[in-house]
Amino acid sequence: ARPHVRILLSFPSQHGLRETAAECERLGATVHTFVVDCSQREEIHSAAEKVKKDIGDISILVNNAGVITAADLLSTQDHQIEKMFEVNILAHIWTTRAFLPAMMNNNRGHIVTVASAAGQFVTSFMVAY
Repeated sequence: ARPHVRILLSFPSQHGLRETAAECERLGATVHTFVVDCSQREEIHSAAEKVKKDIGDISILVNNAGVITAADLLSTQDHQIEKMFEVNILAHIWTTRAFLPAMMNNNRGHIVTVASAAGQFVTSFMVAY
């Protein structure tokens, strides 16, 4: 028997969300989708509350949000650097803080944070990243 799999997908926009949800459903998962701007702490917390209310506690959180600006350091605009930090670093902290307490209370759960291999290699025009 196939295990029951329930997947929660959160994307910054509808682009890609429907296709990813449909693929997961074809594989037998029940899918819930949300559009969340991961650079906005309030949106993350609001979405987490909605998930808890509508779906319940989650047992696996995959932090995979990330943005990149491909430009040399002096050409990268301040707001682009701030957005990279908001999404690539702070969003991971806010999502973990939103879902970790329930995992601890339930004595089960996993948090997976995906980081870029770009930190291991020198890549032109990715200095700020």
